[in-house]
Amino acid sequence: ENRTQIANQEKADLFISIHANSSPEKGVRGVETFFLNLNTQSRDALATATRENASSEKKIHELQDILQKIMLNDKADESRELASHIQTAMSTRTNAGVNRGVKQAPFVVLVGATMPSVLAEVSFISNPDEEKRLKTPEYRQQIAESLLQGIKSYAETLSSWKAAN
Repeated sequence: ENRTQIANQEKADLFISIHANSSPEKGVRGVETFFLNLNTQSRDALATATRENASSEKKIHELQDILQKIMLNDKADESRELASHIQTAMSTRTNAGVNRGVKQAPFVVLVGATMPSVLAEVSFISNPDEEKRLKTPEYRQQIAESLLQGIKSYAETLSSWKAAN
């Protein structure tokens, strides 16, 4: 939870939490990008959020505070747009695997961010092929470059919007 707090204190423009996904099914592969939303109907998105949130120190009695933070600083539209750019860039890189799309889920790490924020699942560490590739500097460099491309693409849309208005 400290990562979001640090991003807020430093007045970051964007918050991107980078993760390697996992699944009980070893054949699952690909990339997906999430933005914060409590109203998700996707069982897969909820399962991923549940796994990611398991290490959180937040307890259920803190839910009211979490909901208030979300409502006071709703960046869902901007976060959805950032997620779209990140996902497009990640899914078009070499060896990206399956494009699993942009999804919404209640990730604790994104709660309270005062800037557009996303969680990028860059590969499935539970998939033996993707795990093997994640161990190589070349593959990690491809991931980093695709994230950078997504950020640049998002920034360009903001520049275009500001110029038009």
